[in-house]
Amino acid sequence: MIVKVLDKVSEIIANRKAELEKLDELIKARFVEMFGDPVSNPKGLIERTLPELGEFGRGVSKHRPRNDEALLGGVYPLIQTGDVANSGLYITEYHSTYSELGLRQSKMWNEGTLCITIAANIAKTAILGFDACFPDSVVGFNANENTNNVFVHYWFSFFQEILESQAPESAQKNINLKILSELKVIVPDIQEQKEFVAFVVQVNKSKAAVQKALNQTQLLFDSLMQEYFG
Repeated sequence: MIVKVLDKVSEIIANRKAELEKLDELIKARFVEMFGDPVSNPKGLIERTLPELGEFGRGVSKHRPRNDEALLGGVYPLIQTGDVANSGLYITEYHSTYSELGLRQSKMWNEGTLCITIAANIAKTAILGFDACFPDSVVGFNANENTNNVFVHYWFSFFQEILESQAPESAQKNINLKILSELKVIVPDIQEQKEFVAFVVQVNKSKAAVQKALNQTQLLFDSLMQEYFG
């Protein structure tokens, strides 16, 4: 009886996770439906580089050594490459903070900035849900009137594996700012981009509901495991 209950809850958890993956696939499918495959650009859309499409620059971490304890432990959020890679569309939490000294040797980026990783995790992207600093292993981008950060985030999702496979092998993979700044981004009509973003907002509402249900089911599973097996 106990095993059957746990198996059923495990099945529900697996189904919820699969549902989240399907919703992510739905967004990418909608992107291709509206704009074509951004790698081959079959619709012949205008292409521009990231520097041409908005504010574009590396994070700042001037102090050496970077792990100096005097830099850390304050009130200023510090985002690392792992925080970007492990987020969805938005970065909603952080695990490190800068002190006043840390802030002075860095730069505070505004909420809404698109973060792009160029070391360890290559070309992973997510949008800041709050003002934060990040080191030079992360690039910040803020779109001008020709595009928007949500669109560019999903554009990157088609190129991430390509860029990662081309990154030089070293102690940790990395790509430089020059490579990133030379990428050609498709630039559809801004109204069409806004339509896509509105679609993303609606799908993300569904994702939030599924994620909430998944979290609750996981808590149930964990509590049952604790109750039955200590």
